[in-house]
Amino acid sequence: MSTIYIPKHIRPMHESLTNSDCALFHDMTNVERDSLEGIADQTKCNAGDYLFRQNAPSDNVYNVITGTVAIERVSNNGRRQVLGFLFPGDYLGVTNAPHYDCAVRSLTKTEVYKFNRKRLYSLADELPHLKTNIAEVSSRIFCRILDQLYILGQKKAHERLCFLFIQLLERLPGARPDRIELYMTRQDMADYLGLTIETVSRSLAKLKADGLIAFTQLNVLQIVDLPKVSEMADI
Repeated sequence: MSTIYIPKHIRPMHESLTNSDCALFHDMTNVERDSLEGIADQTKCNAGDYLFRQNAPSDNVYNVITGTVAIERVSNNGRRQVLGFLFPGDYLGVTNAPHYDCAVRSLTKTEVYKFNRKRLYSLADELPHLKTNIAEVSSRIFCRILDQLYILGQKKAHERLCFLFIQLLERLPGARPDRIELYMTRQDMADYLGLTIETVSRSLAKLKADGLIAFTQLNVLQIVDLPKVSEMADI
């Protein structure tokens, strides 16, 4: 089994990372790892900070080390759509356009690797594993977009929430059925699932009344009936 490489300057802080984390470093040779480490900077953000803003020059790409971020886009009339939530190991800022078409906001304290986009893509031409990793991550992003489009078009409100909860259970570090920390607000959930905040509140109340979920604390979710929630989330 291959192991994830943690650059030397941050290794002591992140020894718990698994093989699926830090996607760009996955399955690389020592020489490739050293080359990629050489162009990586580490950046920290507080909750509420923006890693980058919509329409800013797309100079960098990022790999999340710790924390949770939201990708969001605002239309000309001010309406916001949350396009996704990203967690340790996720890769963001991928674009061939000169400017970002979305913004990335930290929901928690967050640490990321920052790579100059041109330098990273140039290095990928020299490093086979890096090129493969970029392609695999890009494919994963596309699959998640398809999943979201499907649930927005086909699922009822409470089913959309179940989809989000299963996403968090599968991808949020430390999540388990009896404890999923919700770092996003109800408005974030609504803007991600194509709902109003009132509909989110009503749907949460329905799931609680049906005995499928509970809240052990204000923002700590417990999935009481995992098989049923998984069935409702199924895509």
